[in-house]
Amino acid sequence: MLEIKKHLPLLLAALFGAALVRLTTPEPVQAQSADGGRRFVAVSGPYQDGVSLLYVLDQVNNRLLAYEGKGGAANSRKISLVGVRNIGLDSQLDGFNDDSEYSYQELKELLQRRNVIPR
Repeated sequence: MLEIKKHLPLLLAALFGAALVRLTTPEPVQAQSADGGRRFVAVSGPYQDGVSLLYVLDQVNNRLLAYEGKGGAANSRKISLVGVRNIGLDSQLDGFNDDSEYSYQELKELLQRRNVIPR
């Protein structure tokens, strides 16, 4: 019993330290799964200290919206629209800034020659 009393302050300090670390360490941010049946899909994540980005996909109007959110003191908090893009034609491109070993057309022709995909 004397040994427990001797080490009790050290044990309490360790428990307090572990609880303090747990309370002050933020949870990691990760994207949530998207629901394809809804009009909007949103994904957010940290960008810089105190700044997060929010991307919103409007699946009906084929628009991608980007917002910047800043935290901090009440007089400095804000959400700003960074940009909007109509992505209706983007998904029809075979490549853009694509540094792959083969372009889409080269890969398609190679696979057709090997009879992997129909001509």
